[in-house]
Amino acid sequence: MSLKRDLLKYQPRKEQRECLDFIDSEYKKNKENKFFLLNLPVGTGKSHLALMIADWYLKTVNGNAKFDVITNSKILQDQYVETYESINDLKGKENYECTQYSCSCAQGNEFNRLNKTNCEFCPHSAAREGFVSGRMSLTNFYLYILFQLYMTKMMDNRGGNVLIVDEAHDFDDVMSDFISIKITETVVKRLKFSNEDQIIRDLKKVSSISGYIEFLKGLQGEIATTISEVERSMGQTKRTVKSVKRENAVNKVLGGKNSDIKLMQIVTDLQQYQSKIEIFLKEYNANPNNWVLESNYNEKTKQKELSLEPIWAFDYLDKYVFSKYDMVFLMSGTILDKNLFCQLNGLDVEKAIYYSIESPFPVKNRPVYYMPLGKMSYKSKDDTFKNYIPLIHKILNKYSDKKGIIHTNSFELASWISRDIKDPRLVYHDSSNKDEVLQEHFDTDKPTVIVSPSLSVGVSFDDDKARFQVIAKVPYPSLASQKNKLRQKMNPDWYSWRTVGSVCQMAGRPIRSVDDYADTIIIDSNFGDLLRYSGHLFPQWFLDSIKKVEIKQKDK
Repeated sequence: MSLKRDLLKYQPRKEQRECLDFIDSEYKKNKENKFFLLNLPVGTGKSHLALMIADWYLKTVNGNAKFDVITNSKILQDQYVETYESINDLKGKENYECTQYSCSCAQGNEFNRLNKTNCEFCPHSAAREGFVSGRMSLTNFYLYILFQLYMTKMMDNRGGNVLIVDEAHDFDDVMSDFISIKITETVVKRLKFSNEDQIIRDLKKVSSISGYIEFLKGLQGEIATTISEVERSMGQTKRTVKSVKRENAVNKVLGGKNSDIKLMQIVTDLQQYQSKIEIFLKEYNANPNNWVLESNYNEKTKQKELSLEPIWAFDYLDKYVFSKYDMVFLMSGTILDKNLFCQLNGLDVEKAIYYSIESPFPVKNRPVYYMPLGKMSYKSKDDTFKNYIPLIHKILNKYSDKKGIIHTNSFELASWISRDIKDPRLVYHDSSNKDEVLQEHFDTDKPTVIVSPSLSVGVSFDDDKARFQVIAKVPYPSLASQKNKLRQKMNPDWYSWRTVGSVCQMAGRPIRSVDDYADTIIIDSNFGDLLRYSGHLFPQWFLDSIKKVEIKQKDK
């Protein structure tokens, strides 16, 4: 389906038309402008605007251009695909079904590598070819950065001219995650090194960045040796498609996996770590002062975990992403500050044009009630949560027939709510099943309330999917992170900017159109401090919606 036919599906909103007129005007003033920062509140139609921008560019700048559209989650990616047929969508291999072997394309690819064969038709390969050759192609941040770092030939063949980044406020963090490197005991055991015990002993001795570097250099040789050993140990029997299908059917029931496929996946993992270490060492050598050693204790595995992370990602964004395009559009409801955003993303502020609008939605439809019950900070969170329990019960009763969200900003707070507030309407997810739980919340007729630390961005709770939400903890970046501490020290504005942006993103989750409505209730008293010291960063549309409500002692 053509881009033109997709554009005819919806009448452009006033905000979208005005934004496009602004882009056209600024381009005609100075064709050297490369970056357009579009600060558009949640729900103003950024997805459709992306298509309008592509159509404008084809008519005004380059009639043969290709457009790369990227967004921060597979959920938002699916929303694009469900709405527009002209977009060439690409996800990871696990999301496609191999019809030849009756498994995922990721596993089917491993069978083909093992047998030195190819599927007659591969859904993932077809999607990838569509992505490479398509006029307008879409993927998520994670897969896109993977391509730019490790599959440069594919991206060069695609030859995109224009990059459109949706939810751009998160892009630098995702790049930082990809450049980071983390080797744990669990990883070492999974990769089946022959001298696993010695590698773990060496890892446990690491206590500094220089020690980690030496460990990684030694690990490079171990990885190369292990790849050769694993490939030699794999079975040589060539399996037929029929036998593989039968084996997959049995394993699906029993929860098992073919032994040779397990080994093949280990080889793939080893090769990925090999590439990751190579890129890390190259970037570390180029700028050793931009790195920090993070140390965490994993409660689930009972292990200390060390990772090397870049303090800032802007050098890598320019090198691996922005430098490859003629024009870049960065869209978000929380860019908030042009100069700071340019600094964080490594953009030339002289070549960046900033456009910002207020929310077009009526204030009466999006009230924010501030009900301070105590600070959800480290020292006082236990006492504060005792105040939360009766009020959350009261809120659940008030909205007894409505769906809602409780934003916790941590799994710890979500677990406290699960432990002390026994209400069958409350639903929870862990780090592995968020999409499934979210879909169940959307599909059910029951007035479920989803409790989550990670629904501030990328999800639309339009209409009856949420008529109320509670922000139970102000989403300050954790200062248990050494990287966050250094960021705050080096650029204090970053800490406030990130927190204010997250609050605004949360506020916009359930308000998606002019007729939509929902109540937002903030109960963490830290919000008062945020307003007092960082109020200048909040957009006016958010400030206009705040109503402070004093809680009587008996309600606490």
